[in-house]
Amino acid sequence: MITVLGASGNTGGQVVRRLRAAGVAVRAVGRDAARLADAAAHGAEPVVGDITDPAVRTAAFRGAEAAYVLMPLDLAAPGYRRQQEQVGTAITAGLRAAGVPRVVALSSLGAEIPSGTGFLETLHQQEERLAGLDARVTLLRPGLFFESFLPALPAMLAAGVHHDTVAPDVALPMVATRDVGDAAATALLDPGAVGVREVPGPEDLTLPDAVARIGAVLGKPLRYERAPDDVMRAVLVEAGLPADLTDEQLAMNAAFNRRVVRRRGRGPATGSPTTIEQWAASLVSTTGA
Repeated sequence: MITVLGASGNTGGQVVRRLRAAGVAVRAVGRDAARLADAAAHGAEPVVGDITDPAVRTAAFRGAEAAYVLMPLDLAAPGYRRQQEQVGTAITAGLRAAGVPRVVALSSLGAEIPSGTGFLETLHQQEERLAGLDARVTLLRPGLFFESFLPALPAMLAAGVHHDTVAPDVALPMVATRDVGDAAATALLDPGAVGVREVPGPEDLTLPDAVARIGAVLGKPLRYERAPDDVMRAVLVEAGLPADLTDEQLAMNAAFNRRVVRRRGRGPATGSPTTIEQWAASLVSTTGA
């Protein structure tokens, strides 16, 4: 039995599908029963609830031979840092109590840096918690998800422009979440997997290049413009993003601009096949964007 947290999400859902295709018993964990329907349809055992609930943790991890874990973000929860500490501590406590011997954890490139990276700092802290387990732990460190463009896509298509605070000449590793899910499943199916596995995607992209290539696939010319931090902060807060999350986003972007978030390399061991054009084409086929 392999437990998969975030089983209704982009990476977790792909992990469930890959493991079930390989004939592995899966326990799919998520907060929304309706969103676990796909996992259940693939033959996974659903566990519905919040992982910070001790009863849910027990049900999720009991008897598991391995687990895929991640840090879900709850935009409705007050205090991002406090919420992430609560979730990360609960996950680690559940793994330890159940004696899960193998763990594959979703982290990020840049999580090795202790401070000054915004959102990535909480992943660094979780990596440190997991290091204290008596388990073989694989840390997946992907690049920036292609899916990170999705919240801004309607505005991009309407205005023809995407704004952010990342410098236009900064090239970032970018990757499709389905490739990250495939990498996680591969690690879970490998009893000897341990250590850091980077998943940087097929190429590094600047935001102007990424946005233009998405637009070319969607049939809409798109361009990128860098916005000042104070302007972007006001836009994000007005759009409903909590102020503390806005600050985390801007701090992460500042780390990108300092070029401290780097991949170690790219090759067969870190490969992921989905290009940004293929990912954008999937938006057309699934949503008609």
